[in-house]
Amino acid sequence: MLNRKKDIIIFIVLLVAIAAKINFKIREVWKVIDRENWKVIELGRIHQSVINSFIFSPDGKMIATSNDREVTLWNLEAEQIRTLSSDTTKAKIKSFVFSPDGQLIVTASNTGVTLWNTQGKQLWTSPFTFITPDYSHIPIVNFHPDGKMIVARGNEEVKLWNLNGEEIQTLHHKETIEEFRFSLDGQTIATRSPQEVKLWSRSGEELQILKRSGLTTLTVPGRVSRKKAYVGRFEDVSFSPDGRTIITIDDGNVNLWSQEGKLLRNLSTFMAGYVAPNSNNTAILTVHHEEARLWNYQGKLLYVFKHIGNYYPSISWSPDNQIVATAGESGVTLWNAKDGKEIKTFPEILSLWNFLANLELEYDCGDVSFSSNGQIIAAVCNFYYGSDAFKDGLRLWSRDGQEIWTPDEHGYDSYVFSPDSQTLAVKHEGQLILLKLSVRKR
Repeated sequence: MLNRKKDIIIFIVLLVAIAAKINFKIREVWKVIDRENWKVIELGRIHQSVINSFIFSPDGKMIATSNDREVTLWNLEAEQIRTLSSDTTKAKIKSFVFSPDGQLIVTASNTGVTLWNTQGKQLWTSPFTFITPDYSHIPIVNFHPDGKMIVARGNEEVKLWNLNGEEIQTLHHKETIEEFRFSLDGQTIATRSPQEVKLWSRSGEELQILKRSGLTTLTVPGRVSRKKAYVGRFEDVSFSPDGRTIITIDDGNVNLWSQEGKLLRNLSTFMAGYVAPNSNNTAILTVHHEEARLWNYQGKLLYVFKHIGNYYPSISWSPDNQIVATAGESGVTLWNAKDGKEIKTFPEILSLWNFLANLELEYDCGDVSFSSNGQIIAAVCNFYYGSDAFKDGLRLWSRDGQEIWTPDEHGYDSYVFSPDSQTLAVKHEGQLILLKLSVRKR
């Protein structure tokens, strides 16, 4: 009996010690995270029953939302400016984008491509049949970087129009075209189908055909790979910033090609999910099972950023290319791109949520990105118990680790920064919340 009482007393003492430690750590968090350094002001809420997508105008003064039938323009106080709505009820909008100068909007619907001005006038419509993209980051319609041409992806063709609605050229493949990309200077267009990548001039002249390398992909023991659906095919294509190198993923192999269509080198054969070149043309990130790898263009592996427990971590370059952010089950981690060392992990200090997560819950972050000025890191983070997410939403940190904003409500699932980094649009169920972000003046 005495031994049992002794055990109970020891157990109670341990609980008190743990509670005291948690309380101390939480107090330490609030000392480190001085929220008074930042102001987060809600500008307004856009209420719509359905919001499929939303983007800021290039000047950041408007935000556009779309549902199945129309695109609506709003100011930053969430006041409606106008609606772009087709005369036909058959149109169902699949994609839309602003022109680089912000004066035009092109929409892609099941009835074709339509060009609008931001005053709400429909300029022209061209019938075209689209395929639904597999991933949201792959566009089905876009403006050329110079803003003078519109490009849209159909089934086995990509079509080019000028701003008057006149067809310039049609780019053909023998099978479904799954992606198109522009080089940064706009002089080359790449189109990707499962078995080949084609390079085209701006005017639509076929330049080169890249064929699959035929290399094999390593498998991960004990895991069912999403690659099974993509065996024997091209999965991604992109350009280096200078446009001189084409980067493809073929059965998980990352390959670099010259403009002349020559295979220069293979970076990896370990199931790459996607790639992210930095903006100064010096390094490429490849994302793999539980890690990201940093390479130079000569094919040398520079660093490996481990993110244990996440199948394909989300990644983002800082605008100055000095920092790599990875997000996964260990939270959001910042890495020094110069020496490969870990800088910081968010959340970095023990809190009650993290204490519970370490015991019995799963924690996962994704969709990480930097604001355009590089001062804010955003990620969507979730706590899971079994298959149920019970604490999820967008979280914001400053670059030096200060926690800026964590909503108390449930269900913040997507976001976008304005081009000037001063405004953030956050989707929450049937509404879009506009937040003003700024540093307090001392």
